Amino acid sequence: MMANMRNRMSDIHKQFEGLSDRPDVHSFKSSSVMTYSKTGDEPPKIFHATSQTRKAPGGIKETKKAIRDSESGVEKVSVGHHIKDRAHIVKQMKNNKTGDQELNQEFLNMDEADAPSFDTEWDHEISKFKPFEKKFAIEAPKHQRVQYSTKIGPPDVPRRERCISKMVI
Repeated sequence: MMANMRNRMSDIHKQFEGLSDRPDVHSFKSSSVMTYSKTGDEPPKIFHATSQTRKAPGGIKETKKAIRDSESGVEKVSVGHHIKDRAHIVKQMKNNKTGDQELNQEFLNMDEADAPSFDTEWDHEISKFKPFEKKFAIEAPKHQRVQYSTKIGPPDVPRRERCISKMVI
């Protein structure tokens, strides 16, 4: 019975993987791993890695990857924007122990000079899939000007002669 269940789950998983490769499907894939170890009075050792991929129709894909390692002090982040076979990937690395920093840009099937037009095309393509902000947004009521008055008592009596309350001790 369990073997049959595993086979069915495996088949379902394969079907979902096949869907993400179709050009007319939106998909989101994410994975994350974190390890933590502490020995004695030493500071904890933490390793954290994440990866995300979002795909939209028309060959649009965004990739994000991040790694943080407290033992080596290294932090790496990369963000990639892909349109069909072209891509602009920005990678940033920082070593918190040495202070070293790097910023690299990778261009696939295009030149660095094409980057501004590619970024404009990317913004245009993803705007097709953003919800209409004004049409469907739920907005909080706008602030209305409220005027508070500190006047208590009849308006014709001078302020110093008004009495809010009498306290008897």
